Amino acid sequence: MNIDEMIEQLLGMNIARENNVVVFSHEARELVHKIAGRCSTIPTVVNAQEQTVTYAKGMSAEELYIDMLAKIAHAPSRLHMMMSARILIPVISQKLKEETDI
Repeated sequence: MNIDEMIEQLLGMNIARENNVVVFSHEARELVHKIAGRCSTIPTVVNAQEQTVTYAKGMSAEELYIDMLAKIAHAPSRLHMMMSARILIPVISQKLKEETDI
């Protein structure tokens, strides 16, 4: 399965619920981590990581997921839509790992 198919699968999961409540199931968490691993080989994503981590400071994985959905929905082009997910999912993955470590 390629990155686009995995992201499509993630977006198809019932993660974002009414009132912007986000609940990551075990399956969704595993998929986020798998996508993040694949994205770590994309030079643009690697180059943007420092800025993305700074941007995401103080945000939870759930807040970042909602932010990613908004960025995808409002993207001016398909490329922007695709890169929004590729850049933010690794940070979501890291936030989920941090929450698990607490």
